Parts: sequence; C-alpha cells; structure tokens
Amino acid sequence: TLTLAIDGPAASGKSVVGREVARRLGIRFLDTGAMYRAITLASIQQGVAADDACKLSSLAACADILRLAEVDASVSAVSAVSGVRTALVAQQRAIASDGSIVMCGRDIGTVVLPDASVKVFLTASAEVRAARRAAEMQQRQETFDTRQVLAALQRRDKIDRERDDSPLRPAADALVICSDHLTIEEVVCQILAEVSQC
Repeated sequence: TLTLAIDGPAASGKSVVGREVARRLGIRFLDTGAMYRAITLASIQQGVAADDACKLSSLAACADILRLAEVDASVSAVSAVSGVRTALVAQQRAIASDGSIVMCGRDIGTVVLPDASVKVFLTASAEVRAARRAAEMQQRQETFDTRQVLAALQRRDKIDRERDDSPLRPAADALVICSDHLTIEEVVCQILAEVSQC
C-alpha cells in the first residue's frame, strides 16, 4: 500500500499536482482542504461563528464540498478549531486505511499520516501563489484585486503556521519542493521519482 502525503500552503499547487500524481499511479486522491471548506461552508450557511469551537466541531460530521471566496476567507480560522481537526483527521485516516492514496493538505505528513510512504512539502513564494490564485479566480470569472489576494494568502499562511493544533510545517523527512520556477509536469515528475525509490 502506497500512501503519499503532499503538504503545503494555500495555492502551492497541492491539488493539481496530487490529482495528477494519483492519476498516473492509478490510485485514489483526497484533497483534505475540501473537507475543511465543507465545514466552513456549512458554518456560513448555518450562521455559526468561526470562533464557536463547540458548534464547529459538531458540524464536522458531514457537509457539501465547495470552494468559494467567502469560504476561502474563513477556512483557516475554522481549520484551527481542534474539534474540527480531530473529527476530520479521524475521517482522513479511515479513508487512507482503505488502500493506496495520494492525500493533500497542511498536516498530512506530520499528523494525519506520519508514517506515509512518501512525504512532500510543496511550496512557492506568496507572490507566485497569489498570481496562481488570481488566475483561478479569473477563470471562474470572479472579481478580485491581486493585492487583496496576496494579503489574504499571507493572512492564511500566518494562521496556518501559528495555530496550536497541527501547524503548517514540513515533516522532518519530507521532500521539499519550491515550485516558483517549475511547471506542474516538473513537480509531478520529481514526486514520481521519489515514489519510485520507496
């Protein structure tokens, strides 16, 4: 059974790269960020405050998965709630126990699957990630200000790095890839080369 953990900050390319690596390996893919976005969306729809840990924890059972600007703005705060993380980490481990998988997130290699076969920490500068996120937003025909996109990513980075429960950091044994000057194909190939060695 192959378990591949791909961690990194927002808009670092984890989902695009992870999905392609999983496709080439013929195994399952899970973007755990989608699970946190689902909880955030449910909290917005139900009027639950992002700092109401008790109610947020109870929402962690199930929700629809979606990526909206409104959700992205609050997802780091919701993700920082220990009860939410505990519930979703348990679900993520259960999913991984069903067979080979590529799993992407912020704490896969450090918390969710610390014994993963391969661990990757994918990163890029905040400016490159902001440009990528702005391109995604443009593709979805959303209005945006590039400076605001950059500021929002920097806020998310700070929350993700400084949260008490499962802060964003590379696992000690992770392959760290900075994708600032790499294509998706180059990143995928580096990860597949690492997988071939295990």
